[in-house]
Amino acid sequence: GRGSRRREIDSVSAMVPDGLETVRCPVCGKDEPRPLYERPYAAGELADSGTYAATTDVYTGYGTIVACAACTMVYTNPRPTAATLASGYGENVDEAYLEESASRSINAFMSLRTIEKFKRGGRLVEFGGSIGYFLNAARVDFEVTGVEPSAWACRTARERFRLEVIQGSFADAPLPAGSFDVAAMIDVIEHLTDPAASLRRAREVLKPGGILYLVTPAVDSLSARLLGPSWWGLRPAHIQYFSSATLGRLLAAEGFEVVLSRSFGRIFSWSYWLSRLASYPAPVRGAVKAFVDVLGVADKLLYLDTRDSVEICARRL
Repeated sequence: GRGSRRREIDSVSAMVPDGLETVRCPVCGKDEPRPLYERPYAAGELADSGTYAATTDVYTGYGTIVACAACTMVYTNPRPTAATLASGYGENVDEAYLEESASRSINAFMSLRTIEKFKRGGRLVEFGGSIGYFLNAARVDFEVTGVEPSAWACRTARERFRLEVIQGSFADAPLPAGSFDVAAMIDVIEHLTDPAASLRRAREVLKPGGILYLVTPAVDSLSARLLGPSWWGLRPAHIQYFSSATLGRLLAAEGFEVVLSRSFGRIFSWSYWLSRLASYPAPVRGAVKAFVDVLGVADKLLYLDTRDSVEICARRL
């Protein structure tokens, strides 16, 4: 009866730790999770704003990663609640993000070059752009607006680049409908509790024919499959893990047509790339470090496409 069903639901809810919630598939909405990987969060990990820093590899667990049996979407379940995430991102201070300033600026211009295959001017909005490297690059050709949850990042964008970035969420930011030519989410959609709603919001603020630019880790990549539970993309701040199929399906459902999809490489210093190997086997880390030390290239820049991030341009229909 209804009473026994209520007790069953309450029992399941009671098993979910504080700060976490169980969810349905963010792409198809079904509740058919198949466990893939599990690495429990450390005590207090989700309450530590440092967990949500873009540069950190200092964390113990990423929770439970599942795949939807109905549509193959990979996601965290149970996952941090929206309130937990909002607090973590809002309070985050990531001073280490500034250490790769030159390379982050170059990466921003590479993204801009891709966008300008489809739009070469007009108004551009970026959601989740941290301290504004991409916005600073984009304002060469666009009138730019940014939305960012971190108070520190908004303040730093103002001080460093003289950018006025709206602090808060994409959903609540006062952005006029149909007023932008480009919307960008670079390494953002994997963090969002409701990616479909965020794509809907992007479509709302774009003009017809406007371009949505996305960059996100690719869970169907060779390295993700080979490394499994040790893949760099699995982290507590990531709660959505898209493949080309699941992201394409979601974009189509929200009124976008994919016009470009390809792997996305980045430029960073050798020492930064070395720091990204924290979760890789010790022999791999040791060999790369020895190579870097022998050549003395720790501060030199290296372009690397590990084929496990994807950049997408999608046109608003």
